[in-house]
Amino acid sequence: MSLREQLREILPQILPANPSEAIKGTDLIRFVRLRLGDEYSDATLRYHFSILSYDPSSPIAKVDQGQGYYLRIEKPGARDGTYKQGDLYGDTENTDENRARLSRFRTIVERHTRENDRFPFMLSEQNGGDWELPDLVFTDWDFEMDAHEVPRLDAALINLKKSLGVASVTLTAAQLKLNTTLDTVNADFFQAVSTTRWANHGEIIIAEPVTDEALLATLRALGQQYGVGIISFGIELTLLDELPSAEAIQVFTHSEFESLQTLLKIQRISAATHRPHVDWPHLVTLRQKHAGIVKMIAWLNECLDKGQPS
Repeated sequence: MSLREQLREILPQILPANPSEAIKGTDLIRFVRLRLGDEYSDATLRYHFSILSYDPSSPIAKVDQGQGYYLRIEKPGARDGTYKQGDLYGDTENTDENRARLSRFRTIVERHTRENDRFPFMLSEQNGGDWELPDLVFTDWDFEMDAHEVPRLDAALINLKKSLGVASVTLTAAQLKLNTTLDTVNADFFQAVSTTRWANHGEIIIAEPVTDEALLATLRALGQQYGVGIISFGIELTLLDELPSAEAIQVFTHSEFESLQTLLKIQRISAATHRPHVDWPHLVTLRQKHAGIVKMIAWLNECLDKGQPS
């Protein structure tokens, strides 16, 4: 039984029903340890309390102001599927397990890049199965923050760069993988080479930690030889299964997502080689075949027109 399922069972026996009697996180950890022992760290338990408190079907709720948790009063329909996922990712609880995992992982990668002032565009929705289109494209712009802390593009600087033949944006194409093994690494790697070769950078982003030394050496050698960046987010698939839906992660507040990021153990296996120019002939060919490329180009132009990366 997963930690999330265990907490769903024991928390109703611990939490007070009255919010005014809410239990602080430190005390709740102590009470939970009396039932579960010391298998899980304080950080893991605290994280699950926080995440479950935003799930309307869970038994734990967080006080609106201040600190502490109390027993959620279950609302009709909270456990009968009325809490649906958005159209972007589908109802991940009722689809293939790996599809749900990849949807969550994609959203984590998207949010992580935004937190680092990069701007993602979801290109392929085939969950890692396409050999022509990458899963995501990340854009790196030269921008400034305005008085309202909104990123803005400097039109004068963009026009100057254009006249000098300098790109205003760098495109990184990324292929997402839940994991890879010595049996699949060559296919996984060269799929990424195929889908990302037109961009300024190509990357493979793997969910699970890479601990096998032979696999690590193979990935590093391939990445260095072909100039592909390889990154592991170091998140176990069992933990992905316990996370809220992709849609829920997508609307996490900054502090909520920071809490999730404490569980990531990001490992850079190889660095991507910078290509000074996008392969325009190849991109034009893809544009003629794939609506996703048309939408991406329209999105880039919209960013330029608005003077704001998004």
